Amino acid sequence: MVALLVIDDDKTLLNLYHQMLKRQGYRVHTADSGEKGIRMFENGDYALVITDLVMGGMDGNCVADYIRQSEKGVVPIIGISGTPWKAHVRHFDAVMAKPVSMKDLVASIRLLVGCSSEGGAPLGVRQAVQP
Repeated sequence: MVALLVIDDDKTLLNLYHQMLKRQGYRVHTADSGEKGIRMFENGDYALVITDLVMGGMDGNCVADYIRQSEKGVVPIIGISGTPWKAHVRHFDAVMAKPVSMKDLVASIRLLVGCSSEGGAPLGVRQAVQP
């Protein structure tokens, strides 16, 4: 099962992402701050990270920068925000505006991870998505 890490300081949205992505067959771990997300990233093995951009403390740009400098290899990152223009796009594989369509989010995850949530055959070439 493909493991995802979702980071957002809005606990209602975090719960929504968790429920919707779990229904799609993903193993979903959540963090309610950038700092907690980084700790979980360091201690886990995630196929993809989804992060809000604007959060108190460590924001999504800092989270993405940290992940890009990590020795864990290339991990796709999707940034989600009501202010997507604040994303340092060089750090993200995709940036999506809130409110995000779950259908579009799942399509982006499948494209970036390169396989279905059930671990099936590759879906094709990994590329940046900016719906």
